[in-house]
Amino acid sequence: MSVWRPPEETPVVPWARIAESLRRAQLGPSPHKISARIPDDPRRAAVGVLLWGDAEGAKKIVLVQRGFGAPHHPGELALPGGMVEPRDRDLPATARREVAEEIGVSDGLWELGCFPDGVAKARVRFTPVFFRWEAPEPRFRLDRELEQVLLLPLAPLMDAPWTTEFLERRGLALEVPRLELPQAPLWGATAFVLKAWLDLLKRTGANQTHD
Repeated sequence: MSVWRPPEETPVVPWARIAESLRRAQLGPSPHKISARIPDDPRRAAVGVLLWGDAEGAKKIVLVQRGFGAPHHPGELALPGGMVEPRDRDLPATARREVAEEIGVSDGLWELGCFPDGVAKARVRFTPVFFRWEAPEPRFRLDRELEQVLLLPLAPLMDAPWTTEFLERRGLALEVPRLELPQAPLWGATAFVLKAWLDLLKRTGANQTHD
């Protein structure tokens, strides 16, 4: 499989277009979940989808690579996030806390909305919470279980050479997107949710062009 090497320069994606894509996600037949998988674990989780940019729009999306010695999903690419704790007020609060704990970002996060839930390999239902982040220079403080933080250009991701893997989980056939990156493949539940949003974002832009 060929590796996709993201370009350094990228056009911005207007914040209004992103907000509209999240609104449209709530108008579908299953506004609260995107995966047909049934979670085994009744607990909930949340991940932070940090979109970094400026007043004009989003330029890049933040992903993390788990440490190769991490107890869960070593070396894999993911969105920063984790399980709900009793002290969390709601799922966005869980996402904010996890983002602060994992990559040290707590200031300047403007909540944009949520995307329908996915189901992780651990059979836990997780909610993607989107944040607008306009820090002049993105800086991170890594959790000890993380290898690195990736800033991927958002607009090129929509047209990146994604492929599809066909998996079966407990009798349920799944089509899972996959993107080969230099650090590691982007696949699994993170890719499933991210690609679904990117497809919606791309359609949103096309529709707005013809409005």
